[in-house]
Amino acid sequence: MAGIGFELYKILRKGTLSSILKVLFLGTVIVAGPWILSVLSMYFIQKYAYNAISENPVIFTVTIVYLYAFSLIIFGGIHYIFSRYIADMMYIENDEAIPAALVSVFYIVCALSVILSVIFIWFNDFSMLSYSALYKFSLCFLFVVLNLIWLMLIYIALLKAYNRIFFSYLFGVLISIAGVYYLGRLYGVAGALFGYALGQFVIVLLLVIVAQKSYPVKNFKINNEFFSYFKDYKYLFFIGMFFNLGIWSDKIIYWFAYGTNIRNTLYYYYAEYDLPVFLAFLTMIPALIYFLVVSEPGFHKDYTKFIKNILGDTLADIRQNKKRMIKSLRRGTSQLILFQVVWTIGLSLNLKEFLAFMGYELINTTILNVLLIAVFFHVLSLTLQIFLLYLELRTEALISTVLYFTGNIIFTYIFIVLDLTVPGISYMLGALCSASYAAYHLIKKAPVIDYIIFNRR
Repeated sequence: MAGIGFELYKILRKGTLSSILKVLFLGTVIVAGPWILSVLSMYFIQKYAYNAISENPVIFTVTIVYLYAFSLIIFGGIHYIFSRYIADMMYIENDEAIPAALVSVFYIVCALSVILSVIFIWFNDFSMLSYSALYKFSLCFLFVVLNLIWLMLIYIALLKAYNRIFFSYLFGVLISIAGVYYLGRLYGVAGALFGYALGQFVIVLLLVIVAQKSYPVKNFKINNEFFSYFKDYKYLFFIGMFFNLGIWSDKIIYWFAYGTNIRNTLYYYYAEYDLPVFLAFLTMIPALIYFLVVSEPGFHKDYTKFIKNILGDTLADIRQNKKRMIKSLRRGTSQLILFQVVWTIGLSLNLKEFLAFMGYELINTTILNVLLIAVFFHVLSLTLQIFLLYLELRTEALISTVLYFTGNIIFTYIFIVLDLTVPGISYMLGALCSASYAAYHLIKKAPVIDYIIFNRR
């Protein structure tokens, strides 16, 4: 993602208000496009189109939450593999392999999405809804579309058509909201879900059209080389899987431990926790944009200079380049931490005003404050894992994500047994364990990374 970060930084350097707004929007789209769109869409739907989902508003909301959560849990590993392959093909300028990889991963994701959706539908009874057949189709359709959006989110990092990307997302969101409003009034929750899915599908379609101009798909053959990456980079697959499991594991456990079941379905929800989670997730977006635009490009520049000449430079030059890289790593990490700390404290001090502005005055502020801290460690864990992967410390990055996952589960189970029902603490502690482990190994191994690299060769 450093490449897109460099492009956004060029825009930011213009120093105009329009350039700042442009970077903020594009950065948001890139780091959290589908995710923030889902939150904003749900916000506007519940505020201005509630009548369209009044047949069963809970099942409409829970369906979308489930689809987003499990799209990340199930396909998070594939996202990491796809991202690595695209980056490698860009580096060696193999432009023909890039669209072929997109076609290949589309095949995988579409097939698995349909199969998993059908299995899920088989074990649920949605007869309480009018037009239940339409609801089942819409659920399957939306799950496929969401998984394709995540892939296009990675793919658009190749593109510089910022205005077209902007209008693609905007147009799709508007269609989702309009679709819910009009189709929901005609066909209840099933129609609303189909309308929502239709807008998301438009986003995928428009992004594919935009991508065609830069990386046109010339045939629909399978790219066998792409599939070989699942063997060569299996550690990336597990990093993506465990990291997303780490994010969602406590939420899923609380659904079943304290949540409410929608009769005759596998749907569980815990309203007291679910909404604060989504609001807290939004607070990490500024830090992710900062990392994308400032921290990563600065480190990437010095890292590339160090790694390219490590076998050809003199020992003095290697040490100088390494020193510059480590300085950039420390600066990028410390600035990101400071940025997120100030942002988190500022939000925490003005939480009631923020919730009143959003129209969520009844949310439990204790849970949300805990989640704000948890999100801080979440962001820190993620960025430190990226730096570990830069330095080829693969095992350490994988263990960090496993700690995130297992720590969250263990702490959640302990708090449930002890009847400490303040959701979010286990999520915070799991992220803290992960970030601490990653930070320890970066501090320990970055200063001797040249020796580690030489020994591997």
